[in-house]
Amino acid sequence: MLHLRRLAAPALACVLLAAAGCSSTDPATKLTRELLAMPKEDAYARGEALVARKKYEMGRQYLRFVAENYANDPIGKQAALRLADSYFDEHTALGYLEAQARYKDFRNRYPSHPKSDYALFRLAQCSDRQSEKPDRDQTNTRLAASSYRDLLQLFPDSPYATEARARQRAVVDLLAEHEWRVAHFYLKRKAWHAAKDRLDTIFAAYPAYSGLDKALFDAGLAENRLGHKDDARDRFVRLQRDYPASPFVKRLPNGFTVTAARTGAGGG
Repeated sequence: MLHLRRLAAPALACVLLAAAGCSSTDPATKLTRELLAMPKEDAYARGEALVARKKYEMGRQYLRFVAENYANDPIGKQAALRLADSYFDEHTALGYLEAQARYKDFRNRYPSHPKSDYALFRLAQCSDRQSEKPDRDQTNTRLAASSYRDLLQLFPDSPYATEARARQRAVVDLLAEHEWRVAHFYLKRKAWHAAKDRLDTIFAAYPAYSGLDKALFDAGLAENRLGHKDDARDRFVRLQRDYPASPFVKRLPNGFTVTAARTGAGGG
């Protein structure tokens, strides 16, 4: 996905000129001559201006030239980052994929760069923007959660930390919701052991899940069906104690409501 890097300017000129057929009127040839004659700062500024006006393809040619030919120069590194941004700013599936690869490459090449936290934040956003609904595959959601977590651990004082923390909570909640839907699917099909395993995962991995009341209710049902009366009672007690206003409290099976409430009142 990424283009060849760090070509020497003369070598790149030969490649581009050969591809253009060495015609002085060919647009590619003219652009190559222009780039070779421009100071790197001007080439970057031109590319930045074009990208800002959403003329992405043309702007990327200038940014790519600077990024590839001045890879160890500060302006070359900035061009590489701005090139990744240009794909992110398209807000398309293909754009996020390309941006994702470029932010990752930027972090690998320049791990100590002052904007490494920004690249990691954008990398997380690329996955976040591609996250599916809770009933679909959650690969991108997991990648987003992992990248946000890395940002908060590596750069706790980053200006992007507040937003990263909020988005991490959101994507983690999405992962928990996915687990609950799978568990509920098993529950409806009377696959009690499978449902219990999924629900136990929620309690262990996602204690802040916003739908914990429905998870507790389903867990109590599964434990009860498995003959684990004490475990079922424990789930129902917690549901009544921690979520007294939940609509699931009114749906507790006969024989659990009064007992559970009495047990909860005893400090359980």
